Amino acid sequence: MKKASILVAILMVVALLVTGCAAPAAAPAAAQSAESTGTTAALPGEGETYVVIGSLFQLEFFDALKAGVCDAANSIGAKWYYAGPQEFVPDQISQAIDQAVANKVTGIVLHGQSPETAAAVDNAIAAGIPVIIVNTDIPSNRLSFLGCNPYQAGYDMGEQMGQLLNGATGKVIISTAISAGQPSALENLRGAKEALANYPGIEIVEVDDTADANVAATNIGAALQANPDVVGIIGQQAYTAVGACTAVREAGLTGKIVVIGRDRDTATLELIENGELAASYAQNSYVEGFIALQWLHDYVNGDLKVIGDYIGGGVNPLPKTVDSGSIVITKDNAAQFKEKYIWEVTAGK
Repeated sequence: MKKASILVAILMVVALLVTGCAAPAAAPAAAQSAESTGTTAALPGEGETYVVIGSLFQLEFFDALKAGVCDAANSIGAKWYYAGPQEFVPDQISQAIDQAVANKVTGIVLHGQSPETAAAVDNAIAAGIPVIIVNTDIPSNRLSFLGCNPYQAGYDMGEQMGQLLNGATGKVIISTAISAGQPSALENLRGAKEALANYPGIEIVEVDDTADANVAATNIGAALQANPDVVGIIGQQAYTAVGACTAVREAGLTGKIVVIGRDRDTATLELIENGELAASYAQNSYVEGFIALQWLHDYVNGDLKVIGDYIGGGVNPLPKTVDSGSIVITKDNAAQFKEKYIWEVTAGK
């Protein structure tokens, strides 16, 4: 038995020695190649260029969209840039789309602002340049739309106003860019009005603010003077709430009128934190931009396997419409939204 035990022990030692001296498993060929050449594996989007098109991109509101597109582009090694006028001029937005087609970009993320740009979108699609629209849909041949339902967003704002008034009666100002004729603004307005119709004793006063804080302050201020029984204000454009709070402050009515706003710019967040603004409804612009670019990349590379050749077969594998919803910001969570978005244009570098 003693000899048998010694023999077993010797065999175990030999086995350990053999195992310890065995050659390691061969590294994958791609890894060996990368190590030997000192290079890294290519990212799937290298050589691709995407563009975000719209207007008024100098506004802080668009930082979230740009950051989402930028992060998605960086994750696949693609380049991107943005284009369009600094004022709301639909013809110039269409020209930017046409120029992107001439530049043979890989894909277009369009911030939907005017139905007048539909023809340019259709021309891009016909030229083989895929287009995904974000924020506000435009009836066209675009591949997909990512954005919140403007009617529902307006309805939710009206419903919250009704609840915050807690039975108070009087007039509610709804301020938005009426004169621009943007479908989303008109749908926002319709939604809020229909929600407030469920609250007896509330009368609506419409104000056109042209999506400008200074215009909003002036026009809402005039409405307050003409309607001393105003109990609430709904600002439905980015920066409208800033103008609304300015008008309320100058009228000496801070704390006496409930104000609800839109989006998450720095000034709006500060108004929420100091109590002048009860709440703000922010769009998921970052997510819209990130997903739009990723989907464009997947689409052009044949990664969406509904059929073998969906582009050649004329089959659109993307969902036609995706409701990205809204985020409600109040004093309880405003601090979480103060971090600045970071983005950098990479096309041409």
